[in-house]
Amino acid sequence: MINDRFEYPLPILDLDIDELFIETKDNFNGRFTIKNTGGDMLSGHILSRHPAITFEPSTWEGNLVDINYHFSLTDAGGFRPGDTLESSAYICSNGGEVHLPIMVKLIKMAISTREGNVIANVQDFYEYAQRYPSQARRLFTDSEFYMLLLAIGYEYMEIYESLHKDSNRDRAMDNFFILSGLKGKTTLKLQQHQLEFIQKPHETSMIYGQFLVQKSDNGYFESPISMRTSVPWLMLPISRLISSDFNDANTAMVQFSIDPLQVSGRYARELIYVGSELEPDYSNAIEVIFKRDIPLTIQLNRESFRYEDKGVIEIINNTGLELRLSLFCQDSYVRFAAREYIVGAYYEIPFNIKLSAFMNASLLFRKQPYMRSAIEVRSVRGLAYKIRLPLTVGEW
Repeated sequence: MINDRFEYPLPILDLDIDELFIETKDNFNGRFTIKNTGGDMLSGHILSRHPAITFEPSTWEGNLVDINYHFSLTDAGGFRPGDTLESSAYICSNGGEVHLPIMVKLIKMAISTREGNVIANVQDFYEYAQRYPSQARRLFTDSEFYMLLLAIGYEYMEIYESLHKDSNRDRAMDNFFILSGLKGKTTLKLQQHQLEFIQKPHETSMIYGQFLVQKSDNGYFESPISMRTSVPWLMLPISRLISSDFNDANTAMVQFSIDPLQVSGRYARELIYVGSELEPDYSNAIEVIFKRDIPLTIQLNRESFRYEDKGVIEIINNTGLELRLSLFCQDSYVRFAAREYIVGAYYEIPFNIKLSAFMNASLLFRKQPYMRSAIEVRSVRGLAYKIRLPLTVGEW
């Protein structure tokens, strides 16, 4: 007869930890979880190899069980500050066995904060500073933190004593963490490297722009912001970027303004540096370009036409005004529907190329393959514009 028990998958023992590491100056309590990743019901017991470390419950049955462990300094037997105890526990079950390494380090000193944190080393202080920066700034210069560093044998005490005197606590702490190998130097990255602003020809209002700066982490940063040359048309309200300029996402918005009245031509360009001006790839620079639109652009859709053809004069008007334009061509084979046109922002004026019978006969007699001509476009009143558009007519 087959036992019904074996119709189901067997239990499999699993833990949510690989080892127990305890760092304390006194008794210590902790917890881990035993779970069954197989079938049926998991049961077993825990055997500690050192009397200072006990488990509750030491015997269990269940597929998801929390195990509380306790370290007793009294039962450690002459355990002194700075000592390390290495031991292990065996977890035996109907789903397998696990050897759990245990290491207990008795710290010489620890700082208990009001927030419930225990700071026993520099790593603890770094994690505390990430969560409570203002409290960490106060603790950094406290005598209790100084004594903690002495107790753990911090190797850069002379440098810490120098940083301790720095009135800029953010800068001092950031250098302290870099020195301790807990973080790298904070760097900046520009999200853009070129900004272009185009203004209508007769507009003179101020232009306001901005660009985003990304900080690599929440560490301290202080950087000058400067222009390549001192140009009158570009103005920066700040000359330095500091940590307080960045938000929780470690980004800062730098604003600037452009005064078009200070630009004499149609084009101006300047570089803004965030930090050093010595990087040749301009990775820390942003280029600001100011342009004025060409007031009036008039062009043919092409320059060469057949003897029987149609063309278009394309007009882009950036003056912001309606213009009345007149058209003239000394050659009668270029024909327009009207002599004058009112043009807004954009307009297309069609024309025809049509030779008379006499001209066709004359060309045939002279064997002339092509002719050159030109269309003149003039403004009737107001703003004065005169443009000549050359064209070629022939058999292609």
